[in-house]
Amino acid sequence: MRSTLYKMKAVLALLALLCGLGLTPAAAQQTVADFYRGKTVDFIIGYPPGAGYDLYGRVLAQFIGRHIPGSPNVVVKNMPGAASLTGLRFIAQQAPKDGLTIGIFNPTLVNLSVLEPKQVELDFASLTWLGNMSTDTKVCFSWRSTGVLTADDIRAKSLIIGGTSQGAGFAYGSIMKAIFGDHLKVVLGYPSNSDVWLALERGEAEGNCTGWGVIPAMRPEWVTNNKVSVFVQFAKKPSPLLPNVPLIYDLGISEEMKAAIAFLTLSDSFTRPVIAPPGLPADRAKALKEAFDKTMKDPDFLEQAKKSNLEIDPMDGESLANLVQEIRKTPKSAVELAKKLSQ
Repeated sequence: MRSTLYKMKAVLALLALLCGLGLTPAAAQQTVADFYRGKTVDFIIGYPPGAGYDLYGRVLAQFIGRHIPGSPNVVVKNMPGAASLTGLRFIAQQAPKDGLTIGIFNPTLVNLSVLEPKQVELDFASLTWLGNMSTDTKVCFSWRSTGVLTADDIRAKSLIIGGTSQGAGFAYGSIMKAIFGDHLKVVLGYPSNSDVWLALERGEAEGNCTGWGVIPAMRPEWVTNNKVSVFVQFAKKPSPLLPNVPLIYDLGISEEMKAAIAFLTLSDSFTRPVIAPPGLPADRAKALKEAFDKTMKDPDFLEQAKKSNLEIDPMDGESLANLVQEIRKTPKSAVELAKKLSQ
């Protein structure tokens, strides 16, 4: 009898402790699979439908749920604005920290956070980095009917480049403007690259700076019909897709400018980063990272990516977080020159 009484007291004490922590016995023993089962994960894409990030995000959202314990549904939610900064801020500052929100954003915002921290105002180190889907070589290209086919043609004529306000058009267009001066004009403010591309087709813009990998996926007819001419690539060695296109470092620029460009282009190593909010429960953060890694090896995912002309060259979450920190620690001298290039 006394033994039974002691057991009852112990159980009551445990229940009181769990209640004090805001937990029930079931919640205390809840596994990651229990949590996710029957729930929906929101996949935030910082661009409108039709952009390259939208295509990558939708293909990933189609398959990643099967690799999250409990197999939750994954629903895409487009949250465009400020070159994906609107969606990024939602994930970083407003989304619940429960593991039910993930998303994809433009990594040039990491560079911008160093150049103009007050404009971005985000702690990138605190984010939960799940991994990166691909690398991509950034390029600038022209609409061939303009007659501007090479960098030398820009100096002989002129070119109007369209771009988004804080994306590749801003970063790489600014570099080109610093090199070519009044011969090149950069018009920013387009909501997404898909809007820039429509402007090109309508004759409202004459060129664009973006990742080349997305062009065969989103505008394959431009490639097959030879409608555009790539006149520079931002890389230290030529992309296998663009073996005869000159590098930005071959345009007769100073060593200081090369250092600044290296800083501005470092984010090209992770062009499709996938994140979750900061402060997730450790077991759910681990599960999401593992789910991302498994998806990158999923034959069905890879087959769909191939059908969609998407380049997949993944990076795990830890390596991605380290690379982001490398950008954040760029020497001040390179940052200051990069600021001048981007003004």
